Amino acid sequence: MKKIMSLIVYSLLLMMLMSCAIDQNVVVIYTERHYDTDQVLFDQFIKDTGITLNIVRASADELVARLLTEGENTPADVLIFADAGRLYRAMDASLLQPFEDDVMKSQVDEGLYDDTYHWYGLTMRARVIMYAKDRIDPSLLSTYENLADSMWQNQIAVRTSSNLYNISWIASILMTQGEIYTQPFLNGFVSNFHREPAGNDRDQAKLVASNVGANLAIMNTYYMGLLLNSDDESERAVGESLGVFFPNQGDNASGAHINLSAGGIVTHANNVEGAKHLLRFLTSTSSQSHFTNVNYEYPVNPNTTWHPLLLDWGTFKRQSINLSDLGLYHERAFELMIGANWT
Repeated sequence: MKKIMSLIVYSLLLMMLMSCAIDQNVVVIYTERHYDTDQVLFDQFIKDTGITLNIVRASADELVARLLTEGENTPADVLIFADAGRLYRAMDASLLQPFEDDVMKSQVDEGLYDDTYHWYGLTMRARVIMYAKDRIDPSLLSTYENLADSMWQNQIAVRTSSNLYNISWIASILMTQGEIYTQPFLNGFVSNFHREPAGNDRDQAKLVASNVGANLAIMNTYYMGLLLNSDDESERAVGESLGVFFPNQGDNASGAHINLSAGGIVTHANNVEGAKHLLRFLTSTSSQSHFTNVNYEYPVNPNTTWHPLLLDWGTFKRQSINLSDLGLYHERAFELMIGANWT
């Protein structure tokens, strides 16, 4: 009886969600992002438009699995991932529909949206080298490739190989330089780890700041912004002890690895017009200003002024790769990482 009642309750809830989704005054968002900044913008969108937003938060894998299971009956209208490489999976499974739009193309910098218009970037971050300012001369830093040099033995702090940011970073190297280069690079890079990888990006910063041997951390830039502006004095001290270095700069260099949070319209969306309206809102200068000023992410809208902290770090050359194809290299990149004993 309990199982029957549970099934009935589940069915009723699903029917209610689906009936809401068909309502053209409702947009259902499936999102991997978990930041308070997003909720503030969602609340503003509701206030400005009167459109209700139903938000489902889960991991990228869970959202893809859910969309595949739901098929044509999905209530989802918009899919948002924290990594553009993951959107390849959604596109490959035909879970996103193309949306070519002059407003979106004017609000999102060239190269930061899919060339077939299945997704558009919402925010950008760079995966760079953070260094201990009191122990490392930044003139010794140059490229990602240099991190495989034995001069950095026992000095590098980084997250696990299963971390999506790391997989996308290595996938970008595999994509641009091939396997014949990537595997030797990984072997040297992993041999320079200070400890077995663990924790998030902020934990790598804290390890370097603790002065126990690790002097370099591989991190996304926005984590530094969060540390420097934390309510926790000890976290601010960690941020203040580190410098930010953008590798692979210069005329002939490949540029710093960047990645995107990005969004697209679900293939079987019930409210396509509402979904378009939301994506235009999230890439507008006002929303982009919020992303950069509160979460310290780089705006994708070229008309948006960066947060002063980001401006202080300076402009940088970014990798010139087709981010739509990055996901093609994820699986092999992860295999190479494991092959190099990156746990």
